[in-house]
Amino acid sequence: MKKSLLLSLICAALLSLIAAPVLFAADAPKDDYVIKAPEGMKTKEKDGKPGALQKAVPFPHTKHATVECKECHHTMEADGGKIKKCTDAGCHDSLEARGKENAKDIKLVENAFHTQCIECHKALKKENKPTGPTACGKCHTK
Repeated sequence: MKKSLLLSLICAALLSLIAAPVLFAADAPKDDYVIKAPEGMKTKEKDGKPGALQKAVPFPHTKHATVECKECHHTMEADGGKIKKCTDAGCHDSLEARGKENAKDIKLVENAFHTQCIECHKALKKENKPTGPTACGKCHTK
């Protein structure tokens, strides 16, 4: 009798350890959305006129549900689990046009997305895993 009680308690404890993370894990939002250039984003001039912004990028959040949130939302842990927009103050909030002098500046929202998304997609492709696009026109479609 004591053995079966002890065994039942051990099984219940193990089951709890396995089930708890699954039950309390944050789910990726079910809504997919379109990533647009932030309001006030500057563009490179062409022939003395403002250049055009790239088309917006449809982002299938549901397809990224297997990626840990903190992989993209890198300030999440420091912000107590709060997810901020990439363009919030202090993160990737520069609205300057991308040029030679700031081509690698991570404060530019364009660079942040390109570095995060494209590099991840390329790494997955190298591992022969399903991945998303890496070419301009394959992302910027809207």
